[in-house]
Amino acid sequence: MKRTGIFYGVGVGPGDPELITIKALKTLEACPVIAVPRSKDTSSDGQSQALSVVKKIVDTKDKELLELLFPMTKDKAVLNSSRKEAAFMIAERLKEGKDAAFITLGDPMLYSTFSYLLPLVTEALPGVEVRVIPGVVSFTAAASRALVPLAESDEKVIIIPASYSLDEIRESIKSFDTIVLMKVNKAFDSVLDMLFELGLENSAFLASRVGWPGEEIVTDIKKLKGKRLDYFSTLVIRNPRSAV
Repeated sequence: MKRTGIFYGVGVGPGDPELITIKALKTLEACPVIAVPRSKDTSSDGQSQALSVVKKIVDTKDKELLELLFPMTKDKAVLNSSRKEAAFMIAERLKEGKDAAFITLGDPMLYSTFSYLLPLVTEALPGVEVRVIPGVVSFTAAASRALVPLAESDEKVIIIPASYSLDEIRESIKSFDTIVLMKVNKAFDSVLDMLFELGLENSAFLASRVGWPGEEIVTDIKKLKGKRLDYFSTLVIRNPRSAV
């Protein structure tokens, strides 16, 4: 009886290939199938950022690079259709006895497409073995680059998408010691205006393309007003409660 392959979720870190864990590297070297998420909205040429990281340290010439298209849309029907198609393609390889690794920037269990695929693959293949290899996430890498601790002692941290409303972000500022706003590029000017209003414009730093060429850590965020920011931009607001 043919074995069923193992389904891996592999975090490849924020961009610097040296931040890929040894376990992730060994898994990617061993898997004959690497499932590659792709979207025209995540990079300038529509190619996978995660794959570009992997190719710097893994020889992929003898592997199947299984491209999976995930449209950047809020249409639930379109999203569900693309996820089901991707899960079907992965399940077919697993049925053939091939181990398959789904690669993702950061960590597979934090704002990752992997978490949507996981129940679909296990539904298609009940009992399939799943292993998740955690990865370094962008905001911890950013804090390391900025030399700013995310939390100390009994401090509280919240991680939210910048697509939240300003009122929700404002409430988070009142309740938490550190606020991490993911993918803040389109909302930055509005958030900056709010920080000025609260007197917190000097209590934040912005990190963009952490671990990539063009990486930038900006502590004087005031000078970014009105500028076009990279898609991979994160704003960290630190110790705000004492000021509000």
